[in-house]
Amino acid sequence: MHPLRWSLQAVLLGSLCACGGDPASPVVSPEDPPLSQQMDPVLADQIEAVRQAVLADRCFREQPDVSVCNWGDFAYNPSQFAMSQNTGEAILVIDDFPTLPPRAIRYKNRIKGYFRVNGQGQVGAVPFSWRAPVTLFQGLSTFATPDFHPAEQLRALREPLASTYGFYDVAGNSGHGSYVLSLLVEANPHQPLVLLDTLSFHGFALEDFCDASGSQASQDRLRARASTVASQLRGLMAAQGVRFVNLSAGMTLEAVRQEWTSYCAGPRPDDNVLRGKLNAYRPIYDALFHTPGVFASQAAISAPSPQDNPFDFPSADFPNRLLVGYFTLLESGLGPDGRGPYSLISGWPERANVDIYVNTGVLTYRPFDYNKTPLLQVDGFGVDIQPITRATTSWVAPLALSRFVNARYAHFNGIEMSDALIPLVMRRMMPVLCDDLPGRSCMYQDPLLYGQVEAVRLNYRPREYVAP
Repeated sequence: MHPLRWSLQAVLLGSLCACGGDPASPVVSPEDPPLSQQMDPVLADQIEAVRQAVLADRCFREQPDVSVCNWGDFAYNPSQFAMSQNTGEAILVIDDFPTLPPRAIRYKNRIKGYFRVNGQGQVGAVPFSWRAPVTLFQGLSTFATPDFHPAEQLRALREPLASTYGFYDVAGNSGHGSYVLSLLVEANPHQPLVLLDTLSFHGFALEDFCDASGSQASQDRLRARASTVASQLRGLMAAQGVRFVNLSAGMTLEAVRQEWTSYCAGPRPDDNVLRGKLNAYRPIYDALFHTPGVFASQAAISAPSPQDNPFDFPSADFPNRLLVGYFTLLESGLGPDGRGPYSLISGWPERANVDIYVNTGVLTYRPFDYNKTPLLQVDGFGVDIQPITRATTSWVAPLALSRFVNARYAHFNGIEMSDALIPLVMRRMMPVLCDDLPGRSCMYQDPLLYGQVEAVRLNYRPREYVAP
């Protein structure tokens, strides 16, 4: 964006700022310890009661065959959504959600809805029940309350839950979507969550996707179905109050090849036919990345060419999206605005595919050393946080989104999300101060070093990670 245009927008929008308001204000005075380091006597009693109940669930602790133990079926009900501190601006997480993972139990009151696109391209709510150990489900539900409890407050439950129900964590939380959820839910404590299962051609247009002819008629039908999905997505975002989208995935020629091989019969068509199918996906990206007032963070990839990766380069067609890469340094030397020795930083993937690089603060090789402000994820039951152990763009797209959410409320609270506001927030994330970078944009950022996430700004947890 041209600096003059940015300045004019800042003047116009700045006059509208009505800073303050409970959902964007710290829940604990900044002069007091973070909430994660405090313990209310009532909460302490609840934690101890759950701990004792878990330790008494001896069948799961002692029986080799846990199928004979006390299991129950527990329906997810969106009417149980309840948040005392709620900005009203939801995060839409589009990912691999064939089910709701076990870690969602503790946060079920923050999930506004769980959706999937059907074979006709229509978005619908997914009926779902957890099949879970009764004591586990009831214990975690104790803390699924309107008042948010940081995971660190519940650390006394980590070992009892792991030793009793660890098998349930391993079996149910291994999916990609569950991992992405683990990176967003604690970092953004005042944001409602909306979960949408993967958007794939075989899910909403199998017949036309598997048409090997490459005829114009089949391509037109495929694009028409994608347009239906796009219209449904816009309706979902409006109905659910979505203002932020996390997409730790993408659609490429290679992805189309793999999808064909997995779901279609007969010889795979040549790449020209498959590129036509790939380009039919464009209406969906337009809905995700160019809906007014909705910001999107997408995992970047190393894209070989615009022909085979038409959606994986920064583009004016998708002005509300940031493509996110990463670097992994224990000490970046960067300032809060991104100025510093960025010429010494090697990020992934290459700059041509990235709008912003963020630091994980965790090395990529064993023993996965980390600094004092590493990228954190919640554990499988929502009772502790810990540094990540693997860096991918899938895991840093949530970090960039969390930083955007932070900048939005720290600097523009009270201003309605709009296409005019989104670039201003982006410029807070990446100031135009780095002369030798593209567009002078300070695209190398270390937001966790400066506590630039809502969990820290709102004083739920300290800036520096405190290990158990």
